[in-house]
Amino acid sequence: MSVGARRASNLIRHARDVLLESSPKQIALSGPSGFIGRRVLDSILEVHAERQRHGLEPGEVVLLSSSPGRLMGNLTKKYGSDKMRTVRASRVDYYNQHTTDMWHDQLGSLGMGGKDAVFVNLAGVAGPIPDKPTAMQDVNYTAPMAAAKAAMELDFGHWIQSSTQATKAERAGQVPYSRWKAMMDYTLSRMDNLPVTILTMGLIYCKDHKVVGQRSDKLNMVDLALLPVTPIMGNGGAPLQPLEVQDAAERVAFLALSEPSHRPLQSNDSSWAASHWIQKASIGKEPTAMPRLPKISAQRSFTLRMYDAVGPETMSIMELLDSVAKIHGKHLRPVHVDYRNYERILNVASLGNLNRQFISLLRSEQASNQPIVGNSSVFARLLGDQARLVNFEEAMRCQASETKKRKFPISTAINWVIENPGVVLPGLSLMAEAALVLARQKGSFNRWPFNRTQQDADHPHHPSQSSQHSASSSASSASAPSSAVIRADDQMMPHEVQSHEIQSHEVHSQVPVRITTQH
Repeated sequence: MSVGARRASNLIRHARDVLLESSPKQIALSGPSGFIGRRVLDSILEVHAERQRHGLEPGEVVLLSSSPGRLMGNLTKKYGSDKMRTVRASRVDYYNQHTTDMWHDQLGSLGMGGKDAVFVNLAGVAGPIPDKPTAMQDVNYTAPMAAAKAAMELDFGHWIQSSTQATKAERAGQVPYSRWKAMMDYTLSRMDNLPVTILTMGLIYCKDHKVVGQRSDKLNMVDLALLPVTPIMGNGGAPLQPLEVQDAAERVAFLALSEPSHRPLQSNDSSWAASHWIQKASIGKEPTAMPRLPKISAQRSFTLRMYDAVGPETMSIMELLDSVAKIHGKHLRPVHVDYRNYERILNVASLGNLNRQFISLLRSEQASNQPIVGNSSVFARLLGDQARLVNFEEAMRCQASETKKRKFPISTAINWVIENPGVVLPGLSLMAEAALVLARQKGSFNRWPFNRTQQDADHPHHPSQSSQHSASSSASSASAPSSAVIRADDQMMPHEVQSHEIQSHEVHSQVPVRITTQH
């Protein structure tokens, strides 16, 4: 049995009866070789095998890929020819396949259609692609919109859409990735004759490779925590709700393999959702209204489901990187810098999940009085009442003694710079900015960021702040400089989280959620 199938045993343990009672499904899976997609395929094939053991027809999965021949060859080596009997593949081109007729004819020629046909759309592009200026629009909106219309014409029984919590962020309409995803979500909400499930996913990580994002052999967001000094954008206080990739894959597979009429309903009332995080991060700020949700007809609620596909805890990027550093035996030494140089670097090349789109949304959330958080409870219980999502620190520390400690990939970083020479100047500027902060703060780590005139003016004395200020000052004076929180300027950033909250690296329990980025 493959590693992926073994890990998917939670799916069988919690949802076996439901999966065996469902009719065999004909699943079109886009993005089958992606970070989530290949694990979804693992889970689907495990259920196929379970159904066959019980004498039931397994169903089939059709992989929609730009390189179907190579993909099928690799999968046959991985699973063996017996397991691959329920798998087919077909070539698609999301960059150019933009008409409903093209998708209708392709899906129809594959014999797909009817109430047991399911389309799982995991294809997505989160950042610019060289020589493809419309790539994000093509893959995130134009092609899947045409495919969805074709699926509705063919009477598909279910469409499952991978979206992002970033669609709910304040700047969602200004950032191409979240804008196209939001438009696709709304398009699906208007297709009254097509049962639709939209999963607004949070930041995805892998507990096996101890990384955030898709590649452990490339520069990764977690590598920032392994640097001697870690540059943190802004105040580092925007909320993230990291979701383990296998938890995501199991639930996507379950939705594809079960009857859509059995899906639970998640309330869209988000007025209470962010209460815990807002209470933590918005002391001294005026409350603002939550972002408006798209207007959807009441009748559509019978066939449309939207779930916050996020992890069970809410943490800031500071807390996330601090946890990663500790897991790898390091001490996080954050230096707070401006966004400008980071954005200039990421305009040239991304660092895994850390891309220009993510930075823009992170900046939006850090500046928001009521940042987006979501409720993972319904998503967690899709597999059953006893099912749960993996806690980030628990997952990242799992078998830590048996996992090789990650070191900053110096050679990989050098190669990345050689391949992307445009990052040199902004990279040097970022290093100079961080060095300036360290030089200015040498020997006075405990002073930052408490004794700032602007902060005192913006946020008058507050009893709860006074007690935590005292406790934080005492703790920091006894700790090593590596735990100090440092900023590049003398003034408090607008809407900055209070200093005692920035220094706290405690992981708070999950609350209903909304942001993050993707896969």
